[in-house]
Amino acid sequence: MHALKERPVSGDILEWIDDHGPRMNEKQFSLAIRGLRIRAKAREAAHRILVKGQSRQQVIDDLGMQKAAVSQLINNIFKNLDTQLAEHDLVYQQYVLPKKLKPVIDALEEEHLKYFLSDDKAGKARKPRKG
Repeated sequence: MHALKERPVSGDILEWIDDHGPRMNEKQFSLAIRGLRIRAKAREAAHRILVKGQSRQQVIDDLGMQKAAVSQLINNIFKNLDTQLAEHDLVYQQYVLPKKLKPVIDALEEEHLKYFLSDDKAGKARKPRKG
């Protein structure tokens, strides 16, 4: 899995943790909070939940935050991530699929990366070959 760049060229896949939800890397988190006005305590809470993978309840107890405030914070971060990605014609989608489809998804992800790392990454339509 490659990391989102400061100016993303392609979407990245968020790691999904059972009984927790999505987990981001540092660059994904930076993109997700870009432009949001959040206090240091809220940023720390979001970072611990989304990047470090700590449980919401543990963070709520440690930082003395309200459950509703943390929930709203996480929702706002994902709304902002959607906005940031939309600016680059990208979209975040979460899928739950049967395990038997994992090889197919892995192959698609590999092709996706090859395409976006190639010279044709602008997504322009390819010219038909003259023949």
